[in-house]
Amino acid sequence: MTAAPDRQILIGVHVTGAGEGLAATLSSVFENTPLPFGLRILPDSALASQAQGLQQLQLAPLSLMQRPSPPQPGAAACFNQLVSEPADIYVFLENGVRVCPGWLELLLAALDSNATHGLAGPSTNRGWNEQAVAPNCGITQEALWDQADTLLARYGNACVPLAPLHSLGDFCYVVKNEVVAAIGAADTAYTQGPCWEMDYNVRAARAGFQGVWVPGAFVHRATRCSVLAPVHDGLLEANKRLYQDRFCAWRRESHPQAPPYHNHCVGDDCRYFAVPEQMRIFVPLPGNVEPAPLVPAATALPLLSCVMPTRGRAAFVAQSIRYFQRQDYPALELIIVYEDESDLPAGIDDPRIRCIRMPARTSIGAKRNEAVRVAWGELIAHWDDDDWYGAQRLSRQAAPILHNLADVTGLNDMLFMARPLAEFWASSRALFRRLFVENVSGGTLVFRRSLWEHHGRYPDTSLREDADFLLKTLRGGARLCRISGRSLCIYVRHDGNTWKFKEGHYLQQAAWTLVPAPECLSDDDRDFYFPAAPGGTGDTGGAVGTEGSPTPAMPLVSCIMPTADRREFVPQAIRNFLAQDYEPRELIVLDDGRDSVADLIPSHGSIRYLRLDRKSTLGAKRNMACELARGEVIAHWDDDDWMAPTWLSSQVKALRSQGADICGLDKVFFYAPDARRAWQYVYDGRTPWVCGGTLCYLREFWRSAPFADIDVGEDNAFVWSVRDKRIATNPDQHLYVARVHDRNTSPKDTWNRRWHSYPVEHVERLIR
Repeated sequence: MTAAPDRQILIGVHVTGAGEGLAATLSSVFENTPLPFGLRILPDSALASQAQGLQQLQLAPLSLMQRPSPPQPGAAACFNQLVSEPADIYVFLENGVRVCPGWLELLLAALDSNATHGLAGPSTNRGWNEQAVAPNCGITQEALWDQADTLLARYGNACVPLAPLHSLGDFCYVVKNEVVAAIGAADTAYTQGPCWEMDYNVRAARAGFQGVWVPGAFVHRATRCSVLAPVHDGLLEANKRLYQDRFCAWRRESHPQAPPYHNHCVGDDCRYFAVPEQMRIFVPLPGNVEPAPLVPAATALPLLSCVMPTRGRAAFVAQSIRYFQRQDYPALELIIVYEDESDLPAGIDDPRIRCIRMPARTSIGAKRNEAVRVAWGELIAHWDDDDWYGAQRLSRQAAPILHNLADVTGLNDMLFMARPLAEFWASSRALFRRLFVENVSGGTLVFRRSLWEHHGRYPDTSLREDADFLLKTLRGGARLCRISGRSLCIYVRHDGNTWKFKEGHYLQQAAWTLVPAPECLSDDDRDFYFPAAPGGTGDTGGAVGTEGSPTPAMPLVSCIMPTADRREFVPQAIRNFLAQDYEPRELIVLDDGRDSVADLIPSHGSIRYLRLDRKSTLGAKRNMACELARGEVIAHWDDDDWMAPTWLSSQVKALRSQGADICGLDKVFFYAPDARRAWQYVYDGRTPWVCGGTLCYLREFWRSAPFADIDVGEDNAFVWSVRDKRIATNPDQHLYVARVHDRNTSPKDTWNRRWHSYPVEHVERLIR
């Protein structure tokens, strides 16, 4: 089967009667389908082609196309039209259904979990088989979200085969192209009645493909159409007989009198059921018919104006321009509203980009208002300068508006990038709804320009101005379409964000999940966000870490490195020291091991090596090193750990900015290279504490509370000494990685509750 990111998904909506609920179905598909897809409207008859629901659709040359009505009415004939087009996955939807978050991902995962899984369907609120698990589900958006969350929590990604009856329903019918290749078309003899899908399920089973129910996925069905329900029900008995004629081998045998029809077929529990040698498995597809687009192909898309307010983030702006230039929506302009020439990168030469200067300290809301005022586009898109955008973001968000399904769209279900730590976090769907007004990120809005003209301007503020504007338009009657943004946008978190919160912990820690880096992020994009040698804390677009090169007025830092028989680690420790961007520094190495490492120490004016003639405790060696130190600040330099080039700058900044006596990390990455495992130790005690290997402190403080003469725990005793002190926590966890090996001085109890398993590739990326 085609790999998931490259598979072609074709979704068809079977339109019957007056097309009631078609807009709700299409909106839900756009909202809750993060994967790329094509969309087909499948009118059941000439009458359905003129249905009110179809007439209300706005014609636009995007992925939405309409097939002509088939010669014979019925769901089977419309299904055949869908599968006559090439695709990897076919999704046949009943008019009026509302698909819910996660629906398609769960169904595709079920198909991918086993090569014999060829068809899949979700749970629902009404039906005659096992799939109808939520009969009391309400119809409000909140009720649907809650039901989807409940089923996912209860069932996860489980899937259930529906033998012996093979009763998978057709209201949301997902079929692999291998099944179509093996058994061909659906049987149109069932016309507008039931049983055609069971016929197809049985033939697929005999060809080696199971139909599976995915209970954790949820699709809500509308109430039955009062006009078509009697037609459907009136064909029930006739179609049950047709079904038995197709699959009952006993009926095919010679009998003095025709055997009676059974009231209920028991499927595989009957030895006469669907004997492969006595049934037709393959039905040829009708001749291919080219899809008729809703609009002529020459119709142009309206201009879409992206608005970017910015200040002091020139490198971010340059990267964001690259995201703008790779959008697949063809008619674009970008308006950048800035305050100072230093806000802009050099060499902006795209004729689609205009730069508007405003006075210093202009609010984000005022910048948005000015950008929209001068915009030429019929559509407006928020284009934040610091977030990551996929190439399909604008075309996916514009589609519901251009099809007249919405007036404004926004993204949800986005990942959060914690840039300083090179981490990616996902929030639960429920938490995302708490985080963002109307369950969309305000920085991702796309809307008709007329909303701004009719409902008023953004408030003159730099926080929540987007959310307040959205609420104003919704109160005025605007229609909102919430689109899954997992592959379209990553919310980049850094020190310069206007909205301050801690990803992974904010509001509800249990609702956050650390996830691997998404595949949609290219190598070039990763290199921008996570350069090999991070530096700089400003909003300039460089790595977000510590301040740049220190000034001569900054204090001398004495790094102390006690060592013993660690020959394999010492060279890297010295390289880490020499790579530091903090200039006033020295390294003091005290060695009392059996194997002297004097030959590994380079001749360098900033490095001093002292060979001890007798064995000493670790605490005693630290005290000796502090006595030898010339600096007013002392930093521990463990011989087996990794420190980023900006580590000392970060430590000095934390110590001085917080007026502290001691600083260090209370959350520490640990890495076991031999086992290729990683953890993060998170201290949660009431008494302030920082990790011994990360200690940085004033030499004056050490004089009042020297280290205990012990080998294990001397650093904790120092931190918890009775002397009054100010302890600062350094937030730059990504600049230090402790190594786990079989000769650690202090044991590493990785099963302790404070040790949390961590994606090893994230840590390896830090130290590469």
